[in-house]
Amino acid sequence: MKISVPLLLGLASPFLPALETDPAIPPLAQKKALQWMLNAEPEKRAAAYRTFQLFGDEGGAIYRRTLEKARELHGNKLSDILDNERTNPFSELPEIAEELKTERERIYALIKTDYKKAADKIQMLHREVGSLEKLNQRARKIAGNDPESLDKSVAIIATALSEVTREINLIDEVEVDRVKPDLDSALREVYEGEIYLKNRDAVGKIRKEIAALVSARTDNDAAAWANNPQKEFTHHLNEFRSLFALTPLRLEEKLSDAALGHSKDMAAMGFFAHQSPVKGKKSPGDRARLAGFKHRWSGENIFMGSSSPVSAYNAWFGSDGHRFIMFANGPNLIGIGPHGNHWTMMTGSK
Repeated sequence: MKISVPLLLGLASPFLPALETDPAIPPLAQKKALQWMLNAEPEKRAAAYRTFQLFGDEGGAIYRRTLEKARELHGNKLSDILDNERTNPFSELPEIAEELKTERERIYALIKTDYKKAADKIQMLHREVGSLEKLNQRARKIAGNDPESLDKSVAIIATALSEVTREINLIDEVEVDRVKPDLDSALREVYEGEIYLKNRDAVGKIRKEIAALVSARTDNDAAAWANNPQKEFTHHLNEFRSLFALTPLRLEEKLSDAALGHSKDMAAMGFFAHQSPVKGKKSPGDRARLAGFKHRWSGENIFMGSSSPVSAYNAWFGSDGHRFIMFANGPNLIGIGPHGNHWTMMTGSK
């Protein structure tokens, strides 16, 4: 291919080589082009790509090798950003998130184990949940950092990586989208990009859990019909359910009416059982339907001995079947009925 010198004078690039009649790309020009491919300014990167394109097919092999080297170096730059605590406030999160996932699975299995109310096993379970709570707090604290600066730095590199992929695809005659680059796909081209995306997913997952918990608390606080003990118990239980990424429970008025009615009946009539002697209220399902609950109820706990929401929670936590109901994976509604020292809790699904 013949390229005349005047053709190159219109390209503003300080590293263009002096071309011969049948040019090869000098190493210095290649090095300069590579430097500009790594530049944060899109105009300079574009100039580097155009430089190689001027050599047509004869520069294709060298162009591809340079692009692949640029991809590698972009990955190194990304690694430097991700490994630096000042530029990446989430650098500890992948390890913590993986540990959190493992511990959640392990301790949830313990939560769902029948210990026959053995005191030493229940104390062990409290300790395990306490350690999980600390780990979860660490993950939430890290996830609460501002990602704006990190995301901005990564977006620059991701854009450059997408350009490299585009140029390689053009060499390989693969169809490319010139209008909307896929930055996530470009990041997946390098190992460091995969790490960033994994970090981002971990942050997003934890933030989603926090948002769900906050949303449920806001809704429950807004329930004008609910009293403070009902709200306090539900907030307390939801905090512990969130340790296992379980759906937070929302107070349901009719289900709470059924629960409260049962607590009042037990106090007034002097019985303590899931089966009620009151006509039409024999079973939890009967009581839920009679109260006007239109959805599916799934479990019921009863407690007598204290007016404290935390005492009710602790008593049910120490009793295997009751704990299973509090930490069931599926319900999203709760009815809670405190009356004096009597408590009834019902779960359901909408």
